[in-house]
Amino acid sequence: MERQIDNLLHGVQFKQLMEYRIAEIREKYDLRKVDIEILYYLSKSSGRNTSKDIKTDTKINKGHISQSIDRLQKQGLLIFVPDEDDRRCVHLSITDQARPVVQNIETVWNELNNIIFEGITEEEKQVLSVVAGKIARNMENALKEQGKQ
Repeated sequence: MERQIDNLLHGVQFKQLMEYRIAEIREKYDLRKVDIEILYYLSKSSGRNTSKDIKTDTKINKGHISQSIDRLQKQGLLIFVPDEDDRRCVHLSITDQARPVVQNIETVWNELNNIIFEGITEEEKQVLSVVAGKIARNMENALKEQGKQ
């Protein structure tokens, strides 16, 4: 059981499965993994759409975010929208051209969820959600104590 928990926490198998499933999207649209993660995040972000929001919520490296945003903007998949109240703040918005890409990403994500949650009841999902939340809080608190966050 310890090995199963370790695998789950480190996500090695999930990362491998995701890499396999997104390879076609990466090739078709000339995207990197981080580009796909950012597009997916922005499609689900509910107004949390600055580069700082992405860094906070996903823990993607600031440099990778910056490079990815530049790439996505050059490909016409993202636009920069100035904040109405604070001109120093820039929001990111997915373009109409990005919609098919995001739809493909969402399809793959839904397929992954169907695969990994096959045979798992709603009750078990709820228990997993509670436990995962506690684990995440424990790790966040430990990082705060270490001055890492």
